[in-house]
Amino acid sequence: MPEAAAQPAQLLPTVSIVEQTMRKARRSVAMALAGAAVMTTALLAERLWSSTALERAADRYAVAFKLAGDVRLADQQVKTAAQMAVVTADRTWVERYDKQLEELSQTIEHASLLAPPSVANRYRTKTSTASAELAALQQAALQALAAGSPDTARAIFDGERYTHHTQLLREATEELTAASLSATDNEVRVLRARSFAITLTMLVLMLGVGLALWRHLSRGLDRSRGSLLDAEERIQRLAASDLLTGLDNRAALHDAMHTAMSRAKRHGDELAVLMVDLDRFKPVNDRHGHMVGDLVLKEVARRLARCLRQTDLRARYGGDEFVVVVEEREGPGTARASAERIVDRLSQPMQFGDLVVSIGASVGIARFPSDASNDDDLLRKADSALYRAKQSGRGGVCLYDAQLDDALAERDALEQALRKGIAAGELVPFYQPIVDLARRNVRSLELLSRWRHPTRGLLSPDQFIGLAEDRGLIGPLTMSLLNQACKDLPRFPPHWRLSINVAPQQIQDESLVPQLLEILVHHGVAPSRVDVELTETALVSDTSRARDVILMLKKAGMTVTLDDFGTGYSSLSYLAEMTFDKIKIDRSFVRTLHERPQSAKIVAAVVGLSRSLGVETVAEGVESEEDARKLLDLGCNLAQGYLFGRPLPADEVRLLGYRNEPTAYFPAEAI
Repeated sequence: MPEAAAQPAQLLPTVSIVEQTMRKARRSVAMALAGAAVMTTALLAERLWSSTALERAADRYAVAFKLAGDVRLADQQVKTAAQMAVVTADRTWVERYDKQLEELSQTIEHASLLAPPSVANRYRTKTSTASAELAALQQAALQALAAGSPDTARAIFDGERYTHHTQLLREATEELTAASLSATDNEVRVLRARSFAITLTMLVLMLGVGLALWRHLSRGLDRSRGSLLDAEERIQRLAASDLLTGLDNRAALHDAMHTAMSRAKRHGDELAVLMVDLDRFKPVNDRHGHMVGDLVLKEVARRLARCLRQTDLRARYGGDEFVVVVEEREGPGTARASAERIVDRLSQPMQFGDLVVSIGASVGIARFPSDASNDDDLLRKADSALYRAKQSGRGGVCLYDAQLDDALAERDALEQALRKGIAAGELVPFYQPIVDLARRNVRSLELLSRWRHPTRGLLSPDQFIGLAEDRGLIGPLTMSLLNQACKDLPRFPPHWRLSINVAPQQIQDESLVPQLLEILVHHGVAPSRVDVELTETALVSDTSRARDVILMLKKAGMTVTLDDFGTGYSSLSYLAEMTFDKIKIDRSFVRTLHERPQSAKIVAAVVGLSRSLGVETVAEGVESEEDARKLLDLGCNLAQGYLFGRPLPADEVRLLGYRNEPTAYFPAEAI
């Protein structure tokens, strides 16, 4: 049954942790500043109030102190005026006495206002009788003076009653003024004590609030620090993880391999590196899109986790390649068993909704320390073993072999030489004729390649074309050959056409047709003189893209041939969906025309199909006249092969021999 691939939701923070931390810090600082502002305002307000209250209390104390002196002075002035009035019997002193007495009463009244109410009331109670008696005695004395009896008046002022009441009034006045001074002094002291207490309380409150704010800020900073540490850990985890699959990435893989290798060396153990490459992943990715491709990669990561031990290291190496590091404590068979489980598990279908896809995997294995002593060499040698597994067929498991490593090194060296050779023009065009079977004249030349290697001599395509396709060099190679062929075309009859091969990888290049046209226009070659050959493999890899390329080629004026028909998928839907101008019958059917009746039937069927579609057929690999006559009898109208000529460089193509219209082909032995 297909394994369903759950899609875990990725929880991403809506606000960055740094922004959250900054917000918390700003809130804490704002609270601290607000608290400090409130406390400072309260302290300033208290100091202002205390200062104003103290100033007022001090003013009242000064007034009380002055009034005390004024009372004493007024009392002395009243006494003096009374005595002078008695002694002199002068009316002026009597009037002054009255005036001084009124001033004394007013001054005492002012002083009583500053005294505590109880003291003022007591003063009034104690002095009311004495004041009345003194007023009566003074009035009697003044009347005596008015009647001309100064002795009587003097006797009144010197009498015991007058002295007693005067002393009583003086004592009460002294008590009142003293109470006023004491009250105002006490008020000042109380205000000062209160101000000190309030100030001290405010300072204590400020200290407490400050400590509370500091604790809050400290806790906020601790939380922020924790958040930042979590963020740092998450960043490190993300930096060491593949974002799509959650597995370790290359950087983390190397670090983990260093640790594992050190541990294995310390304990005398072995470990193995498994390089896992997915089979048939690219067609899935191309056919269903990158979204499905991503789901496949995630499911591969989950299946690796389920079929391996928890201690086995798993990493995505890049693209559709994965690396597994297995510690072989149980023996050398652990790695191979793990590799076989991986191949088995990844070969099972994957289901995503209604879509079911099937891939597979190939695995290469290299061991530490027997194969390599460092991580880079281990990975390289595991990749070398993987290359051999892929070459052996899909779903293979191969161990590293030193001879394979030498072959891979030689292949890498050949790749570098090929890159330089393409740039230096060492890749040269060879041409093989395609002839009309009935008239035996040359219709076109197929453009083939040879490599004039500086040390190995002339190399045939089977020695480098596969390498060029694998390493992405087939495009530059094709364009270089076409550029040289366009220079050779003027040497050939103008009605000879040029047939060029386009590899499946080139179909994915959007600039393919523009590049072809640019070269043709540069050399003044009409596009109608060029035929482009596509293999069935190119159609299978990306049918939609192949259809677009065919339409662009035909719109540009070129013709299109379906090459190697019958050896690939041979889907008739390709012929229905895409318009070809020729169909090439593969050489495998031509070579067995006489040995296998089925081959003749297949050729006849292809010819009949082509005729019904209105396209020509070209037979490859014709090497005998018997084959040529048989193909002609079956209805095939075009052919190429050694019978008509081997691939030759441009300056030797003339050995084919031709006359002007029609161009007749002469076998080599007739020349």
